[in-house]
Amino acid sequence: MDYKLYQSNLIKNNYYAFVTNCSIIYDFIQKEINSKDTTWNYDKYNIFQLSSSSILFYDLFKELTFYIREFIGDSRPLWIQSWLNYHKGEQVKTSLSEHGHPWDYHGYICIEPQDTTTIFHKGYEIKNEIGQIYIGKGNGQNNENPDLTHYVKINKPYNGNRITLGFDLATKPNVNLYKGRFIPLL
Repeated sequence: MDYKLYQSNLIKNNYYAFVTNCSIIYDFIQKEINSKDTTWNYDKYNIFQLSSSSILFYDLFKELTFYIREFIGDSRPLWIQSWLNYHKGEQVKTSLSEHGHPWDYHGYICIEPQDTTTIFHKGYEIKNEIGQIYIGKGNGQNNENPDLTHYVKINKPYNGNRITLGFDLATKPNVNLYKGRFIPLL
């Protein structure tokens, strides 16, 4: 199985609180890294470290861990890096244009996905919905799965922000590439 979709009632039931928390975290990140681009500066922080004192994000991390373990099907050691995608309108076209993830697994969590679709070159599309969690295979460190490259398409122009959390999962211990932005997934 290349991917699986999960539905988070935690996000749906606490939608406004998640949007507010993400806006506060976005402001903090852009000041800390001196950039409005929280997506392509993913290597400078981990969203779950920055939100570690939030009960909502604590509960989301627990829920995500459960879904990841269910998807992968075992309890091997895993590490996660995660970042905030926070885009106004047309920014999505440049920030989330065609790209891949050179890790074993990749996923994203829809907080406020607007009317967008994630399109994979493998031939499937994911219509993004509030509370949806996508978990799938990544491209691999040697690009073993090039057809999992994807991009985000805007279906309908929107006001406000498109907010998702992206994440990558690594399975190899003691790898210098992790550079402190990956945290253990228990």
